[in-house]
Amino acid sequence: FRHMMLARTLILVAGSVAVANAFTTPIRSPALSSAVLGRSQLRSSMPSRRPAVSALKMQQSPIKLTPQLFTELDTDSSGTISAAELRAALGKQGDQKAVNSIMDRADVNKDGEISYDEYYRLMNMDKFGDSQGGNLLVRQAIKIGLLKPDSVLGYTAMVGNKGFDPLNLAGEGSDETKLNGYREAEIKHGRLAMLAAVGWPVAELLQPILSSAFNQPDLLVANSAGVPAERVPSLLNGGLEQISPAFFAVGIIFSAAVELLALQWGSKVDAGEYQPGDLGFDPLGLYRGKPEAVRFDYRLKELNNGRLAMVAITWYAFEEFLTGRSVLENVGIAQ
Repeated sequence: FRHMMLARTLILVAGSVAVANAFTTPIRSPALSSAVLGRSQLRSSMPSRRPAVSALKMQQSPIKLTPQLFTELDTDSSGTISAAELRAALGKQGDQKAVNSIMDRADVNKDGEISYDEYYRLMNMDKFGDSQGGNLLVRQAIKIGLLKPDSVLGYTAMVGNKGFDPLNLAGEGSDETKLNGYREAEIKHGRLAMLAAVGWPVAELLQPILSSAFNQPDLLVANSAGVPAERVPSLLNGGLEQISPAFFAVGIIFSAAVELLALQWGSKVDAGEYQPGDLGFDPLGLYRGKPEAVRFDYRLKELNNGRLAMVAITWYAFEEFLTGRSVLENVGIAQ
């Protein structure tokens, strides 16, 4: 019964009229833009001898593309849906034409598999139409001229795509590989910014206390009048010369180690197996082994938090430079 329901949903998603006609129930929309199909709630005691026929005769309540459906289709738990898995889910109606129809619509990077990112895009297409992969923000950005129509952002399935590309870095000539490089850089900067967004005010709060306790110099920056303003050293605030060169050396070594590790994963990047930003660091086991829908949600949250942190850390720097006061002073935490 489950496979029959999956088959019915997938055929509607593919928009294959020829395959849909093989079913005994009528299609509700000629455009087949919706993946909604009627069915009934079968009783647990229903005989299992002819579940497909019974399911076809008792369709009343809706089935939609859902994260759970992706999990059910991904029978080998590989994190992707292959053509073979689609064919198995479609059952007797799963001819090559039906499978190809689904893959053509869902498989954006044409690697022969549907990732959850691509499946999520398909869910949006089901809700909002096929244009720009169902991404309303990208559609609006193109409409008002903030994104060029030839941009790879117009069709990519990449998580967190808001259609924001004022420099047209993803314009003509760009592809998914180049876009992955941009995403890798964005995630790294976002992670550093999240650390800095917390570390900046914490340093201004604890540095005077710790320096006094350990009889060390206070590295926070004083204002032009020589009155301590408790500001973190930065390019705008000045004071970077007070920091030991060893600190910068450690930072450079750490960054080089991370980049060398990323270079070792070059083969995975070429094979499409590497997720941008995935350093394999998950000591609490929050990511590994989770369903693809959960992992997608984690990636989206990290990306959004990183973007917010980059804006915040930039605001910290300019606010302290313009006001001559620390972040803590500006929000009333310190005097």
